[in-house]
Amino acid sequence: MSNKILKAAVAAGVIALGAAGVAQAKSPVPGKPGASNIVDTAIAANKQLGVFDTLLTAATCDYFNGAVVNLLSGRDRYTLFAPTDDAFAKLNLTPDNVCAAFASDPTALLNVLTYHVTEGRRFSNSVFNKRSVKMVEMLNQQYIVTNPNLSINDASGRTINAVQQFVNINASNGVIHVIDTVLLPAT
Repeated sequence: MSNKILKAAVAAGVIALGAAGVAQAKSPVPGKPGASNIVDTAIAANKQLGVFDTLLTAATCDYFNGAVVNLLSGRDRYTLFAPTDDAFAKLNLTPDNVCAAFASDPTALLNVLTYHVTEGRRFSNSVFNKRSVKMVEMLNQQYIVTNPNLSINDASGRTINAVQQFVNINASNGVIHVIDTVLLPAT
């Protein structure tokens, strides 16, 4: 796990166990596309598409004390590979149970969430090279392998697809690429 996210998590008390639940994220900031940060952009996209309820709930679990939301709504630039609700459902995770499922080990959920984020504003032409595979380091210091056909191989050797019509969602502090499966880091 990167030092930055680990320090933020420790400072926010992620390592200490807390009650499972959901903190409320801020409402989306109105304005032109890309004017809102990653969190607000995901909230606005969720209002339109209804596909990020589980991801948003996971990012706001009480035991994170806002650390994940603060990271993705700050000034630093990140790229988020955002799994849909259907992606989480493949793991039997829903908005109703995701926080409770990791209450005894919040760092495991933090490891999964930070495996979906890389530093920098990385549009699809940067992440998915048209001619070859590319290794991309994620915030948890593990890698994904991106392929020219908008697919990703995670540390578990599974193939995940980016949803072509929902790549390059621009935010003020980064980019969101929607994916159809939750990336699983090595344990």
